[in-house]
Amino acid sequence: MNKSRRLGLLMIISGATLWGISGPIIQWLFQQTTITSLDFLIIRLLLAGILILAVLSIRKQSIFSIWKEPRQWIQLILFAIIGMLGAQYAFIETVRISNAVTATLFQFLGPVLITIYVAIQYKKLPTFIQMLSIIIALSGIFFLITNGSIENIILTKVAIIFGLLTAIGFTFYTLQPASLIKKWGSPLIVGWGMLLAGIALLLCNRQFSFLALAKTFTFETSTMLFLAIFSGTLSFVLYIGSLKYLSAMETSLLSSIEPLVAVIVSITWLNESFGGFQLIGGALIVVAVIALSLPEKELGTVARE
Repeated sequence: MNKSRRLGLLMIISGATLWGISGPIIQWLFQQTTITSLDFLIIRLLLAGILILAVLSIRKQSIFSIWKEPRQWIQLILFAIIGMLGAQYAFIETVRISNAVTATLFQFLGPVLITIYVAIQYKKLPTFIQMLSIIIALSGIFFLITNGSIENIILTKVAIIFGLLTAIGFTFYTLQPASLIKKWGSPLIVGWGMLLAGIALLLCNRQFSFLALAKTFTFETSTMLFLAIFSGTLSFVLYIGSLKYLSAMETSLLSSIEPLVAVIVSITWLNESFGGFQLIGGALIVVAVIALSLPEKELGTVARE
């Protein structure tokens, strides 16, 4: 195993762990404060974007060079609005409406969509293993939503919609910025993506007031807000950065620890309880992603190109 691959593995495992932790922290904030999804996102995206770009500037990296190339900044804006903002908003709304574990599992459906996208793009029918994995993943979603009873659906329609949007957003921000990252590096792309997404969200929510929100926070809730921002931001940098060294399929496989971390933290810290069939559904989704990632080395090579 070469040094670059080891670095990629370390990045995706660390990023997946941090993302698995960040979900329960965000859920705790929703339970303990009056903060909304939009408020949280504005704070996270603006502060994280400014911090990342500031660090890059201090390290003498030219953070504005990308704006000299129209094709590049057009792709960057698409990533910021559709990928960064879309995925994060859908994920956080799913956390707010349901819980962190459900949001993480919906996000984990991304590899299924990636498999379908790659098959369509390269006009290659899914293999038997891929088709079986997709069926298993869909079965997992069924159990997650219904807990085994179609007459007693656990999740609301809104939660299901935002959960599916989370999966779509995950797929987009995994595939779309690959060429940008290869040329500019993940910190720059993530930094600008977060800052642009935060600015767009702020313009759409002019009632937001940081000072008014700060008055409602205690030391404990402020600390947890910082941890949520830090863990979520670093996980994005590490996850997207790992794509420089690993294929999209490989990152999907290794990120399977996300729901496991989220379940452990939610049960031990938030005292969440889950139905037996829901846990089975979550396990089926993880198994499906692993099955998709392991045997198809050819698709992994395609994803790198």
